[in-house]
Amino acid sequence: MNLACPICVSEQRDIDGFDLITVLGLMKEYNWREIWRRYQTSQDNRDSVSMYFQARNYFLEMHVQKMHRIILSEKFNTNPFFMQQVIQRITASHDHELILSKIRKQGIDGGENPICLSCSMGNMIIDLIVNKNEPFPHPPKAPHGTTEIETKEDRPLDVYDLSSTLYLCQQNLTESIFRRYLVYDNGSRPASDRRVHISTKVGNYDVNLFFELILTNEELTVPPPGNASAATIHQVLQRMNFKHTPELILYELRNVGLEVSLEQIQTKFSLHRYINNTALKVDFSHAS
Repeated sequence: MNLACPICVSEQRDIDGFDLITVLGLMKEYNWREIWRRYQTSQDNRDSVSMYFQARNYFLEMHVQKMHRIILSEKFNTNPFFMQQVIQRITASHDHELILSKIRKQGIDGGENPICLSCSMGNMIIDLIVNKNEPFPHPPKAPHGTTEIETKEDRPLDVYDLSSTLYLCQQNLTESIFRRYLVYDNGSRPASDRRVHISTKVGNYDVNLFFELILTNEELTVPPPGNASAATIHQVLQRMNFKHTPELILYELRNVGLEVSLEQIQTKFSLHRYINNTALKVDFSHAS
């Protein structure tokens, strides 16, 4: 249903969840010109972009439209950041009722099937429509650990939690990372010295994330390829999650000056993020 847009032609792939998440990120930056440049086709209206993606159990469509004036409406019930969260939960195959509960906790009445979320930023309008496939399978519950998130949401940690940790790290919300993802012994003391470890599979990669406090009174050398931003690591994760080619993953790193070889992308490599008194390391290993 998607027509060939510039990014699909240049990257030789179809529209997927990576693009929906990317467009919402550009909307947060009010960078609608870049949205038009990457995603507008010759068939799109001059001031609109429409995108469609078939996830595992859902069909998603997103429409971005520029209006000639600012419009106020009760239908604008959310924001681009929350839309990103919903898409990431859907593409991580979270339970449908969990997704609905998160939407309702925001005070949003977006329906159940389809789920309809809308927002406006200035004179830009975004509509996200999520259709649940019927019949909808309910896979058996997977075993999970004892972190706060796993206990509350009754699921194992996955790529959604990697993205959440990166966001919290970017916002310097260290205590929130520890509260959500520390493993405790006997429900009391941390099993490690306040060190978070998230291990999960993302696309064709095994990913291990480590987050901890570090001393600030000692000289620190950042291992190669250098100090990666949380945003760059997130882009790499999303490329992997939607099984983009190694060359496109490499592009995200080379684009910000990080020297990683294609051979490393195809085997294993690590990215680091040091900020204030915290260290974040993410190890990627291509599953053979």
